[in-house]
Amino acid sequence: MENEFDYYMVESDNSFTSPLLGFDYDVDPDGEDFIIDMEKAEDDKISYLCYATPVPRKPVMVDYHDLDGREVFSKKVYDVLKTKDIKGLQWVPAVIEGKKGEVYTDYWIANVYQEYAFLDPEKSEREGEIDEDGRWDMIDSMVLDRDLMSKTPLKERLVFVSRENSAYVLYHKSIVDLIMSVNPQGIVFVPIEKWYNGISYKL
Repeated sequence: MENEFDYYMVESDNSFTSPLLGFDYDVDPDGEDFIIDMEKAEDDKISYLCYATPVPRKPVMVDYHDLDGREVFSKKVYDVLKTKDIKGLQWVPAVIEGKKGEVYTDYWIANVYQEYAFLDPEKSEREGEIDEDGRWDMIDSMVLDRDLMSKTPLKERLVFVSRENSAYVLYHKSIVDLIMSVNPQGIVFVPIEKWYNGISYKL
């Protein structure tokens, strides 16, 4: 495939009106365990979320919200992807409480629970050391090792978490195209080659 190595990072459109999200620990103290453990949630799992600080003065719910390094998508994004067989991706329904107690239910967490170490450690930029498990403290820029990636079929790596730092999820162009086909609000996809830590402030 011509675009086999075309991957993107998702970012907010930086309008400063769409709120960040966090788990509502008052409702579900162990709510984020499935993300921390990098595993599928129970089939009947419902996640309870709330606005994270800083909360915009006039929050606007859009089609993408950041959740501690994971993505929360609206129904129209969920609808276009839910029928696709995407390895390592589970949709977990979310109940989101707003600033004034309003409740939003047409949102889903994209629980990506497979990870690959596909970054070139010489060409990518990082801060800190690499620990004994191969984790990086912080990633400043990413360069993919295409020779390494080619050993894994594309259908198995359409969406995956970076093993070097599990706060980052990479999306293949085919998935990005599907998401963008519904004209979502509040979301920008940045090609890996152009992404760097802090780019969200420049979008």
